[in-house]
Amino acid sequence: MRHLLAFTLMLLLAACGGDGSSGHSSAPDDNTPGDGGDPGDGGDPGDGGDPGDGGDPGDGGDPGDGGDPGDGGDPGDGGDPGDGGDPTDPDCGYLPPAEVNPTQTLGNTAAAATYDLTVYNERTELNTDLTGTWVMVSNYVRTQIPRIPTEQETRHIRRKSVFVIRDNAGTLEVANCAAGSSTFQTLPDTTAAFSLPLYSNSNGNESQFFTLTSNSKMAGQALAGYTTGFGETRFSGQSTAAIKISDSTAPLGQHSLTIQYNGVNIDESNQPVYCLVQTLELSGTQECGEAPAASELIQQLQTRSSSGLGLLFLTEQNGNLKSALARDSGCVRLISQHEGLSNLTATADNLQLVLSADLGSASAIGCGLNSSPAATGSYSTALTLP
Repeated sequence: MRHLLAFTLMLLLAACGGDGSSGHSSAPDDNTPGDGGDPGDGGDPGDGGDPGDGGDPGDGGDPGDGGDPGDGGDPGDGGDPGDGGDPTDPDCGYLPPAEVNPTQTLGNTAAAATYDLTVYNERTELNTDLTGTWVMVSNYVRTQIPRIPTEQETRHIRRKSVFVIRDNAGTLEVANCAAGSSTFQTLPDTTAAFSLPLYSNSNGNESQFFTLTSNSKMAGQALAGYTTGFGETRFSGQSTAAIKISDSTAPLGQHSLTIQYNGVNIDESNQPVYCLVQTLELSGTQECGEAPAASELIQQLQTRSSSGLGLLFLTEQNGNLKSALARDSGCVRLISQHEGLSNLTATADNLQLVLSADLGSASAIGCGLNSSPAATGSYSTALTLP
């Protein structure tokens, strides 16, 4: 389960100066106490800086265009693997990732219906300015094509961000759902294409841009494929948009978070939340000509308050679970464990999310990559959309 450490590294890099809106980074060798035995935690494309973005030599280029000299001139080898593989490749036979039935869920984060923007009403009558509560939904498939016929990875990524835009003494500000310490950021110029801090990202190649359709709707621009020295990344099935659902600029609710390890004692209760991010990611890898590896299901829940960004993370592969809790206020504190969450309770629908969970046998990575073999933590949130 490589995504957990990759996300850890993404947060730590972002806290040291990186920032953005979607993507992954390559993770270092797993030296976190308790994580050393997992051969899959070596370099992930989770949400921080993807193996295909420079960290994983396994994501190297188009298998059909590299290792098979007989396929070099066959236009049938140029099909779009962004839909889960290249169906015209007679040698590799890449397949889309198989569905995973989750053992644990972060409320409705694992439900595909959560990422349906049509269940919300665009408030077109609230068109005087941009202030209010917004919902952004993004849905796409991301495929990394290796330069040589090795391992190809395909991910189906669904994401929902609920965020506030407010007027602060004449300056428009947007809630910061991404990494870093600021609760709000100045809204960029919206007369041209613009990006928003709607989720954590350290990969500039995958920053999401929008164009303003009206003061109650934003249209997402399609992510463009790109090539690195290791291979090509393609996107397909893209759909991204944001709509205003209320003129409210009040907090969505609150969250509470605790993290304890090695002298660190974070205890933040009932902090007002201005941004919610839910992410569901189905990831599959496959060696050329081999059967696909077991799919991995990744769930993420992020809430932003004035005290920092709280994040709950859950992965499952072959019935094996990992979980993590992070708090980012410019300095990232993260604890993770090789098991699911304990005391997990949740009630959720399109307009509310009430959740609580504990981590009782975790290890920790803190600022400066300092680690501890024993850590505990808890997280709870109660949010209601206007």
